[in-house]
Amino acid sequence: MKPLDRSKIHKILVISLTNIGDVILTLPVIDILKRDFPSAKLSVVISPKARSLFYENPNYEKIYVFDKHQSPFKTVPWIFHLRRQHFDLVVDLRNTAIPFMISARYRSSCRVDKTSNRHMREKHLNQLRSVYNFQTEASDPKALFITKKDKKYVGELMGAAIKAGQKYVVIAPGAADSSKRWNEESFAFVCDRLAKGHNLKIVFVGDEEDRKVAQRIGQLMGTDALDVCGRTSLIQLAELFKYCFFTIVNDSAPMHLASYLNVPVLALFGPSDPQKYGPWGSRSHVIKKEFDCPVCRDPKSPMKHTCINTISKDTVLEAAEQFIRQKENVPLE
Repeated sequence: MKPLDRSKIHKILVISLTNIGDVILTLPVIDILKRDFPSAKLSVVISPKARSLFYENPNYEKIYVFDKHQSPFKTVPWIFHLRRQHFDLVVDLRNTAIPFMISARYRSSCRVDKTSNRHMREKHLNQLRSVYNFQTEASDPKALFITKKDKKYVGELMGAAIKAGQKYVVIAPGAADSSKRWNEESFAFVCDRLAKGHNLKIVFVGDEEDRKVAQRIGQLMGTDALDVCGRTSLIQLAELFKYCFFTIVNDSAPMHLASYLNVPVLALFGPSDPQKYGPWGSRSHVIKKEFDCPVCRDPKSPMKHTCINTISKDTVLEAAEQFIRQKENVPLE
């Protein structure tokens, strides 16, 4: 690795990933660069899916949207446009040939980290270390920016349904992969017990597709819940997360977002590996499947994963109540 001269870094490009959850896992890299190169102009390459994470953020010079499915006729001029920007440092978290094609002064390694049990967030940080050996991680999350308009919207949305001072728990019952979703009956049981036994308001979050899941859970519940699925952007969801008591989530983009914000997270894992994709906040707890399903034992099986539903509702409720005791400074039994 060519030694990096920090005095020569004036323009930085970070090439991020495609799926929203994966993009959130790259935000700690951006935070370090913003902290250590405060006067440099930082731009980012993201997919169309992740565009809403970065809009109206004054910490970026330019947001470049790249669709990996677009034709070469669009990609070639796009590459030449990047080349004309004369970036001093390119951190490529996709391991592409783009840093070479745009002739960056310094660029991250093109080697892929194949360590099987390393968390993806750590892999991204190691990719940054391949070109810039930072000393510590950043404590100030600047990769996301919540506008006053978004804060006002969330305040009005929550204020209309939740009384001042009332504590609320965020439930994210969805996941892009249905095999990562805990069953609706168990979610309803835990939500009811938290609402009745601890006077906590339940708030369902997610996208428009998750609204169907939240509605079915709500129909199984004996208490009222606030369903904001499909009514918030990712940035607005970040604002909503900031003031919640804790959150219960499947392996999903909301889980990674809550981790990035260091919100207390209770994450439910079935077929995916929490060592690689689990929450990373200091106030996180993972509950894993208790038994393998036939697909876990034979990945070639045409059946669907069912292992997440081996997690019992009593196990999740007990973990949630431990969160409550910890937050209220009551000694655990």
